Amino acid sequence: MMGDVIIFNDESIDFIWNTIQNQQIIFHPEIAPEGKIKYDIFAATKRRKTLTLFVDRNILSSLLKFCEIGSLKNKGESQLIGVIMAWAIFNDMPISAGMAIKERAFQLRSQEKGLVELQKFLEIFEVYPGQMWLQVAEGQLAEIPPIKYSNTLAQNISVNYADGGDHYDMAVASLLHAVWLYRDQTKRPIEKVREFIQWMYDYLLVSEYLLVYVIMLFTGQDNIKAPKHANSNDLGKIVAGCKNQAWDIAYLTNWSTLYSDTDKYSEEFLFATNDILLKRIFVNCNTPFGVNGLLFNVFHKKEYNQLMDYIEDRVCNRIKPDFGGKPQVYFQELIEEEKRKIQTLLKI
Repeated sequence: MMGDVIIFNDESIDFIWNTIQNQQIIFHPEIAPEGKIKYDIFAATKRRKTLTLFVDRNILSSLLKFCEIGSLKNKGESQLIGVIMAWAIFNDMPISAGMAIKERAFQLRSQEKGLVELQKFLEIFEVYPGQMWLQVAEGQLAEIPPIKYSNTLAQNISVNYADGGDHYDMAVASLLHAVWLYRDQTKRPIEKVREFIQWMYDYLLVSEYLLVYVIMLFTGQDNIKAPKHANSNDLGKIVAGCKNQAWDIAYLTNWSTLYSDTDKYSEEFLFATNDILLKRIFVNCNTPFGVNGLLFNVFHKKEYNQLMDYIEDRVCNRIKPDFGGKPQVYFQELIEEEKRKIQTLLKI
């Protein structure tokens, strides 16, 4: 795709950029902290580094389905896919679907399925001309020639797509603990937030994205839902809901390791999503005052000061947890402990 040529006129360029900005689907802590790209920073970064665009599972699924069937029931959905593809081509920006492929491969417990899906993704860029994506973006095409995927495995790949990874495991454990606190009707929101912070500092690496999510959840912010089946009396359903939502957090935390120390990488990574929850978490985490600002906005001044005093004390006296030589074993044991706590709660 990066060698493809699209003829863009001024109207097409304006349309693509305006749609990207209005839809608020591209994110980066400096380039697009609220989903609206800051042109000057974008241009300056592009002159220094290669830009790469990560896409989430929903975008990848829509793209694969669109190309396999040749159309989508929701024309707006296919048009948005066209906009993302055309915008990436216009900016000579590779698209990466690695995390999205990992999500499904892990759920299926199949490296083979992951490699097949990766190959499908790669074939899309070999088959379709860039000009077609511009026509889809502008609404000139609602249907495209369906692709006949080879269904072969991508070759020379060292990534284990069937392994969720440490960030995913930490997110699962954290969401199970969050559900345990969420269901406790005896605690006030400030108590739940404080206990979650204490638990995270004791057992895991600190994730600001997780903190933002649980703060918004415990304080009842709009469009912030608990993991699916959080109020169920079936432990299996609760765990499944947490595992599903953990991918949202894992996208952000994995990505954050790439942009937190940009000097280590020759690329700069942007993230594309149209998921409301992911947008809310990212934006609230990357405002000028971050987690601190969110706490200030959702709690009364007295409660805010109490929390900040507690956090400052914990930061100064914190001893980071030791995950040992096999972090995955540590995380799985923590997940099992959180499951037992919820199981005990269900028996009360």
